[in-house]
Amino acid sequence: MRISALAFLLLGFGALWAQDQKSAAKPMVVFVCEHGSAKSVIAALEFDRMAKEQGLDVKILARGANPDAEIPMLVRDGLKADGYDAGAMKPTKVSAKDLKGAAKIVSFGPDLKPLLSEGVVVLHWSATPSVSEDYRAARDYIRQQLDTLLKDLKRQQ
Repeated sequence: MRISALAFLLLGFGALWAQDQKSAAKPMVVFVCEHGSAKSVIAALEFDRMAKEQGLDVKILARGANPDAEIPMLVRDGLKADGYDAGAMKPTKVSAKDLKGAAKIVSFGPDLKPLLSEGVVVLHWSATPSVSEDYRAARDYIRQQLDTLLKDLKRQQ
């Protein structure tokens, strides 16, 4: 059987469209802390692991309101002890585009209202302990919050 060039292109575009639709349907969770180098990074890496264990396919972003130049060694060491490699991750400034259409937005303190559409709900986890004072306490608090967030997302699907 011979496929014409036009049919081949249409099939190719159809496959790309289907793939794009699948990724577009993937819920997005955005974690935002002040510097984008500690709490949001810990939350993103922990949530990625938890979501995969539960079979939940999500897009996850870690952002900062006023990002640091890099992730501090204290955070990298804590993540490494927990089995994560932050690799080449760099803190990134949050934008309105990052937040648009997110299924869940978590703020560890920054005011995101100027970047949000009217009525968008933000979860506030500003009670999270300081990572620089006690990495484990911060991580454990984040894990507890993530467990609730994961259950909520699963219910929504």
